[in-house]
Amino acid sequence: MNVDIDKLKSRLVWWVSLTVIGGAAAGMTGWSLYVVAHDRYGVPGPLAAGTAAVFDGTAIACLYLAGQAIRERRSALGPHCATLGLAAVSVYLNRLHADLIGGGRGAFVLFATPTAALLVLAGLSWSAQRARLRAEDGDRPAALPKLGFWAWLLATDEAWERTKGEVAAHVSGTDKVRTPSGQAPGKPRTAADALRAHFAALDPIEAIRLAHSARPDAPPAELANELSRYEVDVSAIEVALVLNELPPATTIQRPPAPVRTQPDTLPAQPPAVPLTGTDLLSGHTDTVASAARQLIRLGVTDRSLAIPLIMNALSVEDARLDNVRRAFDRAIGQQNAKSSTGGEQLPLDEIGTGGGGYA
Repeated sequence: MNVDIDKLKSRLVWWVSLTVIGGAAAGMTGWSLYVVAHDRYGVPGPLAAGTAAVFDGTAIACLYLAGQAIRERRSALGPHCATLGLAAVSVYLNRLHADLIGGGRGAFVLFATPTAALLVLAGLSWSAQRARLRAEDGDRPAALPKLGFWAWLLATDEAWERTKGEVAAHVSGTDKVRTPSGQAPGKPRTAADALRAHFAALDPIEAIRLAHSARPDAPPAELANELSRYEVDVSAIEVALVLNELPPATTIQRPPAPVRTQPDTLPAQPPAVPLTGTDLLSGHTDTVASAARQLIRLGVTDRSLAIPLIMNALSVEDARLDNVRRAFDRAIGQQNAKSSTGGEQLPLDEIGTGGGGYA
């Protein structure tokens, strides 16, 4: 608790100091720009009072936008360039003020320093936030090695070569301490993500043994379920094989089957009788065409067998033999056409309906 209070006091002192320094610097540079705008260029008083806000205020706003860009992991080069440009214009106008009153270089430094000090102070304050964000991303910028004053004085060449080598290693990505500039490593957002990444790099057998060491009393099925949460796809059987354990036996209880003491009773069947030609055409055979189709469905396609059966079943006169033959051939052709079209039903001409059939 005391640490938090001390930290709060430190921050409060910092902001009060920054407010006092910033207010004084803004007041001095604002007065200088007001004199130039009002006395030299004749700008009305209210508008001349806003000259400092136009230049120095806009420069500070650009510094704030640079901080926003850093927080959003974007380039802050544009806002920084705008800040330098506006600061340069403000310093130039401070020089005109010094010339206007004949103050020389001393007056120029007096009028221009508050603008530079205010911008430098704000920039350093927000650059600390940038450094913290880069550290959170794992990006450590290259820095001068801590060799000491005497090392730089007495071994300047060697110190410079070492510094150059460390910076080159940092830029090329071979530095083992710092990550390459602009390449922040991806940090896992949660502990589960970190564990998932760790298990992904492990061999599944090592992952099973690691999980078993953490929970030695857990059965294989439970360990497999836990490992699946970290994208290690293993089954309970595989866990048991790795741990030299037998999976739990599964017993299925079924009700006992009833004991049959008597055979099934079948209904009495009529005695079998010899099959005759008329029996083959039993059913609705009122035309030669229907009789032919029925015989074809029964597998009788031989004309020498089928035509006598049709004539006997329908009591067709011998004089109509050619008509029966043509009807049977037509039925055979339609059956073949039906087979060739993949089973599509084709209409058959009814003989006897419109001529050619016999009841």
